Amino acid sequence: MGRWSVPLWVCAQLLLFQAAANAQSVDDSGVWFAGFGRGEIATERTDRLRWWFDGHARFFDDTNGFGQSIVRPGVGYALDDNFTAWAGYGWIRTSPEIVPDFDEHRIWQQLTWSQPVHRIKLGFRSRLEQRFLETGDDVGVRFRQFISWRQPFASAPKYSFVLWDEAFIHLNDTDWGANAGFNQNRVFVGFGVKRNPDSRWRVEIGYLNQHINRLGPIELTNHLLSVNVFRSP
Repeated sequence: MGRWSVPLWVCAQLLLFQAAANAQSVDDSGVWFAGFGRGEIATERTDRLRWWFDGHARFFDDTNGFGQSIVRPGVGYALDDNFTAWAGYGWIRTSPEIVPDFDEHRIWQQLTWSQPVHRIKLGFRSRLEQRFLETGDDVGVRFRQFISWRQPFASAPKYSFVLWDEAFIHLNDTDWGANAGFNQNRVFVGFGVKRNPDSRWRVEIGYLNQHINRLGPIELTNHLLSVNVFRSP
């Protein structure tokens, strides 16, 4: 993989989905906060078990504040030093602008891969979700593909440039509104910081563009300040 393959691919994705937005698209802004953690589960039989947790609080202007919260625990098994298989559960509380709040429950499976290339860290995540919403009876199945690029600055290794993209694809239609095909795309551009280069903890702050392909002629683009805290193994 060439040095610039990942960032060029992500930028191309952003341009593609921005070009797809028509004159009837709606724009909103907001702030998303998230925390991510991963680590080892020590047992006498194996050192390959892993734990996963991420939690989110999302706020939008059009909802006059709170928009969505997510709590997502999981467990994994390390196939090798770079490749891990995961499964878990997610609880999501959504507060739309007009209709009443509702809950969603998800079962998810994913494969993650990360690899340092010189000073660059590449990451891939392929996730499959089974979604249960209290607003309908159907089970929605969605695929998500995530790719990330993190590169520390040579003159200040505590700081890094961060670029990632995630595409969402609905695999079936549901009675609660999912339509098979492209669902949404998210692109993040920002910076990461650690207390020191070897720290397990880092913070990433930047701009997140979320483009949603909604049913009907009106699409939605959210312009978001994204603040993320990570705890690595």
